[in-house]
Amino acid sequence: MCRSCGFVLYQNPASASCAVIVRSREVCLVKRSIEPFRGHWTFPAGYQEYSETAQEAAIREAREECGLDIEILSLIDVLYTRDDARKRANLTVYLARPIGGVLAAGDDALDAAFFPLEELPAEIGFANNRWILAELRRRCGPGQRLEDLR
Repeated sequence: MCRSCGFVLYQNPASASCAVIVRSREVCLVKRSIEPFRGHWTFPAGYQEYSETAQEAAIREAREECGLDIEILSLIDVLYTRDDARKRANLTVYLARPIGGVLAAGDDALDAAFFPLEELPAEIGFANNRWILAELRRRCGPGQRLEDLR
């Protein structure tokens, strides 16, 4: 708070969205080309634009980062991010499935691929992504499709 004029600058978290794109027992991950966590695999995600809803942000980020058009199936959770030095955020995490597009790394990704839930890469960026993957493994029984977790 400015003592001379009374202006208050609040430090609020940003809004971000994440698309957990699933296909049977596989998840789509993108390899980041930017810091933080350059070279690590993450879900397609990013900050929400002022003019879009959280769902619209997840759909846009999926298209931009991995080339896929998606359908939102359900809300997984809303998580608070702490391990991004740029800013903290409330991350809205959606379960989604591909409905079009071509899987390809976007401008801010080195690669994009589907991985079996049981064979994930070792370098997973962001604590929230590791938590989401652990939660998917916990909730998805043997032989169960990830799309059925709704």
